[in-house]
Formats: sequence, structure tokens, C-alpha cells
Amino acid sequence: MADWLQDVRTLARTLVVKLQHLLAEAPAGSLQLTGVLGLAALVYGLYQLRGPGRRDDDAGPPAPRASRGPSTSTLTQQPKQAQSSSASQQARTSAPTTLAQAVQTQLAGVRQMTISAPGVLLDQWTPDQLQDSASVRQQAVPLLLELAKNANVFLITHVIDDVGESTVRGALEDVGLVGASEGQIKPHRLVFCSTLEGKVSIVRQLEPELHIDGHPATVEDLKRFMPQILHIIQPGSQAAAVGNKNVGSAGSLAEVFSFSG
Repeated sequence: MADWLQDVRTLARTLVVKLQHLLAEAPAGSLQLTGVLGLAALVYGLYQLRGPGRRDDDAGPPAPRASRGPSTSTLTQQPKQAQSSSASQQARTSAPTTLAQAVQTQLAGVRQMTISAPGVLLDQWTPDQLQDSASVRQQAVPLLLELAKNANVFLITHVIDDVGESTVRGALEDVGLVGASEGQIKPHRLVFCSTLEGKVSIVRQLEPELHIDGHPATVEDLKRFMPQILHIIQPGSQAAAVGNKNVGSAGSLAEVFSFSG
């Protein structure tokens, strides 16, 4: 029940963002005032089901949110100089040997995360490419399912229109990532937007401890607000927000969550 209530609160926040963009982009006179007020009242009512200060934790007092400073997660740690041979040997000995161990190690302290699908889960990097097709990176499928076991995962995709949305949704459902079955990412946690600004707004409303993105502009826009950001770098591009302690970079998700097994 607590998870359901938390999802209601999250959906309410997302609806607020979409309502704001709808009002900003709609032509004058195209929206009925009563309809807008009714939708706003519905969103407000859903949000109040939780209240601004509660968390989804049935076991006791809620854990504090991750601070904007250093985190126990190793995802955003910048590369260091080579260690001594003894330290390197110790690191190899203690390295995760299964995917589950690698995910648990890297996600220490992360309870909610957002992932921008293009370039991270999908081979396609731009909304234009998603108009024609969407192909899921096969190595990302078991990894995403494992991530979903350890944190609340929201997938966000920047598309042009309903065609791109249908293409992406179908691809994610076909490989078993999104669905109603246990272990899958629930359909209501798959979110779409039509602008990069909209994606930034959605991420900020969801307040994740970790955001993963393949677009450098989004990383730059969010670096001041997120506890941790992981930038998946497009081949031939440069890492974004270099020098920020809360921002890390990698060539792929598989590179970050690697294990020695």
C-alpha cells in the first residue's frame, strides 16, 4: 500500500509538470477553463493523499534523503591515479562476482532513480531517430530488471509525438522491461516528454537520488539539483559537467555495473 501511495504522489507531480507545459503551449481559447480547473483539482487531491512530508516506509521512520554532497554510491566517483599492487589485488578480491552484487554495491543509498532511455537503454540517441524505430540494448535488459529490484526506477523518453511514444513503448514491452508482471517496470513509471526542458522538469519533480542520461545538455541543467548524475557518453562526444563531484560518466551502463564473475 505504501508503494502505491508513493506512486500516486509521483504521478501527481508529473501531471502538474505536464499541465504546466500544456497551458504554456496551448493556443488561446483552445482549453476550457472549467476543464483546466477540474484537472488541477484532481492533481491536488491526489497529491494530498500522501502529504508533502511522508515517505513510503512501512518498517519504521523514513531514511533521510540523500544529501547534495558526497554519497556512499560509487557511481559518480571520478577516476583516481593507479593504486599500489597490494591495493589493486585487494580491489580485485573484493570485486562483485554477480550482477546483483554489482548493482547493490553501486546503488548504495539510492532508493529512487530516473533514467533517460535514448542512448542509455536504446541504441537511438535522438527523437528523430525514434520516429522510425527503437531498439533496446540487449545487455541493458537484465541490468534494468536488477536495478528495478533495488530502487524505484522511472524511465523518461524525449519524443516528437505519439508515434515516437508508441515506438519506444512497444520496444520496451517486447523485451519484457515494461509490464504489469512482478519484476517488471510498471507502465505508469514510463514517462514521455516533447522537449528537453520538459524532461528536466519531470526529473526535478520526481526528486531521484540518481539520474542517468545520455544528453549532455540535460546533465548540465540538472547538475545543480541532483545528488548524483551519471552521464552515458555518446561515441565521439565529450563528458558533460566535468569537475562536478556529483557527476560521473561512462560509455555504457554495462561498463558501470560490471562484475568479475
